[in-house]
Amino acid sequence: MTAESRSTAFQAVEKHGQDARATPKVRLRGVSKRFDTGVGKNARRFEAVKDVSFEVRDGEFLALVGPSGCGKTTILNLIAGFERPDEGEVFFEGRPVTGAGPDRLVIFQEHGLFPWLTVQRNVEFGLRVLGLDKHERRERAMHYLQMVHLTKFRRSYPFQLSGGMRQRTALARALAVEPQVLLMDEPFASLDPRTRDILHVELQSLWLQTHKTIVFVTHSVEEALRLSDRIVVLASQPGRVRHTLSVSLPHPRDFLDAALVEMRANILKEFEDELNILVKKEGDDDWRLEEGSISARPPRGVALGLGDGI
Repeated sequence: MTAESRSTAFQAVEKHGQDARATPKVRLRGVSKRFDTGVGKNARRFEAVKDVSFEVRDGEFLALVGPSGCGKTTILNLIAGFERPDEGEVFFEGRPVTGAGPDRLVIFQEHGLFPWLTVQRNVEFGLRVLGLDKHERRERAMHYLQMVHLTKFRRSYPFQLSGGMRQRTALARALAVEPQVLLMDEPFASLDPRTRDILHVELQSLWLQTHKTIVFVTHSVEEALRLSDRIVVLASQPGRVRHTLSVSLPHPRDFLDAALVEMRANILKEFEDELNILVKKEGDDDWRLEEGSISARPPRGVALGLGDGI
């Protein structure tokens, strides 16, 4: 591949404009975070992330990709305000993040729905906390249930839903309070391959409709490529930024799209050698590197469903 073609493949997405870049939605500047582990003689300070800096533009879909232990969830918690950095600063719209707030909502791998509430009542829960009246709560809940195609199941309870439907309910609940940023921590990792594929399509559609700023944590290069504008590749021990790559492909995207396959090859070429070094150095078996392919190794008994070639 020529230098010119590689440069074209990694060209920055320009749709956000100069103003959006000047004042990013989220900014991490020199962020480090340490945790105490063990007790007594075994007590020590573990450095989860070190000197991490990157920006998330307004309306951007940014993916954080890396092996276990690279601090992806820690970074998400710092943006959400659940944790405070030991060094550096986290900014939201130019202001330091000092705590959690409804403008930054987290969607976890476990959906966290209330089992005693119907789908509609689950979606309305955050709206009740915000003080909206009954009529406005219902209207907004139905609007977002329609967006995730669950209006027919509004009176169902979580135990009556499939895993994908429960995660779509959690997404509708998060969107209903209309946060400025969605923080998604491997939300599809526990789902079967077909359901995950459907939710990739759903999430792309929702993002195109709402222009919501999203920070998405994943082990999967393929998932990051399909969904995001930019990919921040993290290395571990301690967690740090290794690469930041722009994905200049139009949405919606499909795994079998020729442009996405080419982009995937370009990205793998850019950092495959470094990830090989990282895997050998750290003994992290969450990454599988075979015949030029880098993908997440599924947990025991869980298939990723990305296929051997994609």
